[in-house]
Amino acid sequence: MKSLTEFEKVIKKDKIDSVIVQRNDAVVFEYYRNNKMKEKQHKIYSVTKSILSALIGIAIDKGYIENVNTPISNFFQEFNEDKENQKITIKHLLTMTSGLQWPGNSSMIPSKNWVNFVLQQDIDHPPGKEMVYSCGSSQLLSAILQKTTGLNTEAFAKKHLFTPLGITDYKWNSDAQGIAIGGFGLTMKPVDMLKIGTLYVNKGRWKSKQILTPDWIEESTNPKVKVDDGTSYAYHWWNKQFDNQIGRIALAVGYEGQYIILAPDYQLVVVMTSSIKDDSSRPLYYFKDYLLPYADSQLP
Repeated sequence: MKSLTEFEKVIKKDKIDSVIVQRNDAVVFEYYRNNKMKEKQHKIYSVTKSILSALIGIAIDKGYIENVNTPISNFFQEFNEDKENQKITIKHLLTMTSGLQWPGNSSMIPSKNWVNFVLQQDIDHPPGKEMVYSCGSSQLLSAILQKTTGLNTEAFAKKHLFTPLGITDYKWNSDAQGIAIGGFGLTMKPVDMLKIGTLYVNKGRWKSKQILTPDWIEESTNPKVKVDDGTSYAYHWWNKQFDNQIGRIALAVGYEGQYIILAPDYQLVVVMTSSIKDDSSRPLYYFKDYLLPYADSQLP
């Protein structure tokens, strides 16, 4: 079996900034490239999407949003003109299957109004038929949260997620309209990313408080759309199935190798922050090659 010592030797040779490995609610391994990395707010890029998914679950639980099958035209009246548009639901945004064309962040970011930019895209596919990974879908979800709750997404997160978890040191950037950037707007510390992962592995419970419902944890992380052999997408969470692996692995994944990895059947949470430009999937394969065998050997 490959050991945590071998794992540390490998990650030291790569551009891994931090790693925290937690099993059964106890940290069993911690690594920081230098002393600053422990307290530094890291850009977590698309890991933001998975945290946004949690907020949608909370909004549904609290009755601000009826359910995931709610048409998004309910929230954007200007979007009602086309019959295909009216079929797009919150679930389609969460699973990246809205059918809306996505020209990329490089086109959305310079636009003066990001939400309008996304809503004005043509429909390429019938909603629900095909996945197209889109930060635009996440921006619409953030706008919907703001419209339904009366709070900016960051303020809603602070009240219902971050404060209960003891997360205080973070930043959530907004677009020009003051809508928190749903696709990539968060910076936070690795230890706080770990709190998000712990919440999910513990079925939405943090200490004595039920923050997310167990049903939402299950629904939002279970595969919805197959991407390729071994990879699927859920509600802004990825799923990975490795050979000979027990159970399912759910992933929050960000550009340059930011990860929150959930392995509920192992009671395992792994956080990695990185600055890898060439192949940001490498941390995931370090997890597969070193941490899964370790967790497997620790099973009763």
